[in-house]
Amino acid sequence: MLFTISIAIVALFLIVRLIRGAVSWYQDWRGSGKAFKRMLKQGRIDAGVYEDAIWTETKRFGRHKLRPKISKEQRRVIRAARIELRNDFLNDHRPGFYQYILLFLIASVLGLLLETVWMYVLYGVLESRVGLVWGPFSPLYGCGAVLLTVVLWRLRDQPAWMIFLISAALGGLLEQIAGWSMQTVMHAWSWSYLHFPDHITQWVAWRFLIAWGLLGIVWCKAIMPELLYRIGEPTRRRQVVLVTLLSIFIALDIMMTVMCFYRSGKRQEGVPPQNVFEEYIDRHFDDRFIEDTFENLNFSRDKQPRTS
Repeated sequence: MLFTISIAIVALFLIVRLIRGAVSWYQDWRGSGKAFKRMLKQGRIDAGVYEDAIWTETKRFGRHKLRPKISKEQRRVIRAARIELRNDFLNDHRPGFYQYILLFLIASVLGLLLETVWMYVLYGVLESRVGLVWGPFSPLYGCGAVLLTVVLWRLRDQPAWMIFLISAALGGLLEQIAGWSMQTVMHAWSWSYLHFPDHITQWVAWRFLIAWGLLGIVWCKAIMPELLYRIGEPTRRRQVVLVTLLSIFIALDIMMTVMCFYRSGKRQEGVPPQNVFEEYIDRHFDDRFIEDTFENLNFSRDKQPRTS
């Protein structure tokens, strides 16, 4: 499953990159766009870029407007300036709390969406793949994105083979910890690789370590720099307030999810609630709620962990 989802993520990134590349090429050709204007204002490109441009008159919404067409050599200069602008930003702004929270949210939602679509297209199964009780989040993907960013940020200019090995190790460690924690603390299973001949543990297999390694290269070399550059630094106080509120919500969501799984396991053992909070959990997040919300999880001790 992880391998196919990784391939889907890479394919989606390539499609988005292709669309963005087409938009950027058109904007460079026309000498327009926010990035172009920002580089012009900062002096990264000279206004002389328009010297050899071909101007055409267009009519839009009843208004006439002159629009330039930039030469191929001029477009090359613009692209080089844009890359330099991004690299300068990355060198001057190390990821912090603000960026990590947004990375976690983006990766959690995107991973959930891709996994849901992939399961429907491949198996014709449409089921809830969420990982938290509130909101469309799959925290495993969010944690993976944050973990790769924290470790690989300083290594983004290192050789691909080094990034591959580190990413494979990080991915395997993340899957092992997540799978072991679900079974030990929550008495739940979401995946198992025991039916694969190359499995290392129940939750780690060689083929998926390779998938993590390849995904790490794509993330470190292409996705992470562009995404962090697009997120940027907060320029308004309300941005900081919003991200702070989101982080509080996610922390409460994770805590409530862990408690729901914990009580689900205790109910399986016949252990009654020990306090008012556990009584609240049993009353509002009972076994029916857990089964309907986390349809891809197995909470029964009598069943084998899912392998599909």
